[in-house]
Amino acid sequence: MTASVPDGSSMSASTDDDRDTFLDIRDLQTHYTDGSLFGADPPVRAVDGVSLSIQCGETLGLVGESGCGKTTLGRTLVGLEAATAGSVVVDGTDVTALSGSDLRAWQRRVGMVFQDPQESLNDRLTVGEIVAEPLEAHDWGTPAEREDRVFTLLDQVGLREEHFYRYPHQFSGGQRQRVAIARALALEPEFLILDEPVSALDVSVQARVINLLEELQAELGLTSLFIAHDLSLVRHIADRVAVMYLGNVLEVGPTERVFADPANPYTRSLLSAIPGSSSPAPEDLDRITLRGTPPNPRYPPEGCPFATRCPAKIPPPDHAALSADALGAIETFRDVLRERARAETGLSARLKRRLGLDTGGRSVEAIVEELFADVTLSSAARDVIDQATATASTAPGEALAVLDDAFGSVCDRESPAAHVVDDTERTSRCLRHRPEHDDPGGERP
Repeated sequence: MTASVPDGSSMSASTDDDRDTFLDIRDLQTHYTDGSLFGADPPVRAVDGVSLSIQCGETLGLVGESGCGKTTLGRTLVGLEAATAGSVVVDGTDVTALSGSDLRAWQRRVGMVFQDPQESLNDRLTVGEIVAEPLEAHDWGTPAEREDRVFTLLDQVGLREEHFYRYPHQFSGGQRQRVAIARALALEPEFLILDEPVSALDVSVQARVINLLEELQAELGLTSLFIAHDLSLVRHIADRVAVMYLGNVLEVGPTERVFADPANPYTRSLLSAIPGSSSPAPEDLDRITLRGTPPNPRYPPEGCPFATRCPAKIPPPDHAALSADALGAIETFRDVLRERARAETGLSARLKRRLGLDTGGRSVEAIVEELFADVTLSSAARDVIDQATATASTAPGEALAVLDDAFGSVCDRESPAAHVVDDTERTSRCLRHRPEHDDPGGERP
């Protein structure tokens, strides 16, 4: 299949003979605005500068915590979400800039399997009608040819001929997902986006669906993006893995290398959180408990995206001797002040202050007492904490500036570039890779 594109070039199918890279993502951003009153709120940065390539015929695993942007990235690649900035280059063409017939030509080359087949299949249509939908939408063949194609697809995914006439509610979860896979394969795509395709299924069914996907990829020569939170599953099925956090890819490389020797502190933390003897984490990797939750994607950190939770964060030069507990308590205090400083600028907070209503919740003094009750601080650090506490209730932004000035790290200010680890096949974004900052391991020095 060849489709014309706006610049006069052509978008032809990629093969291993003419190119190694199928898809090249360059600084891709997908932001959402909610149309809030007066446009005061910044956009949600669901995908915030992802650069990544997917090679012909490979399965790239995409992992990360819920809400990190994995699904949004997949939906942006297929054109279900509009990119805010950046590009997705296929055969020299930026597919995020396509529209009309050119976009439809790209979407014919991509199939997508969604997480929950109960939600993604229309219960009012028969299985035959569901699988035929993309064929009809793209005017594929005659009605008789479309029907024959549907029967072929059902057989290909392990369903029987009589299933053509049944409705989704008459199937088990695993069978429904087979229907969804058949629909994704209807137009003979080159690229499959699998958005947690087995997470909604019983454990006993997951293995059979995964085996089917592996057989189909080998048979059809597909390129795949496999989005999942189950790291053991990703290790089994993916050739390479990309680790995503807060809209950013922090580490990417061959699956076995990433799992055997994680280079990024976030990857180490993610692997260490998997319990049990079947954990894919290295045996010598101690459990790492991350503090707090990921930041609000409307207000990501200015420096490293992982800076607010990182167990290997580079300490402030003037307070390098502080313990991990002390630095953690200080970081929590900074988080509290960030949230209060944002609330101060909110419309509802200003109205409440005018009416004489309390908008602060617990007193700062009580929070500080609890945070630092069992923490040893140097006299210099204690003086800074006391100075910030004195103004925090009335001017949280000023108090935060005091803490930032004294305890700010290079990780708070600089966004790390992708650092080549081992060889050109693996990269990690962490300032600890710089020679002056030593090892990017899982514990503060």
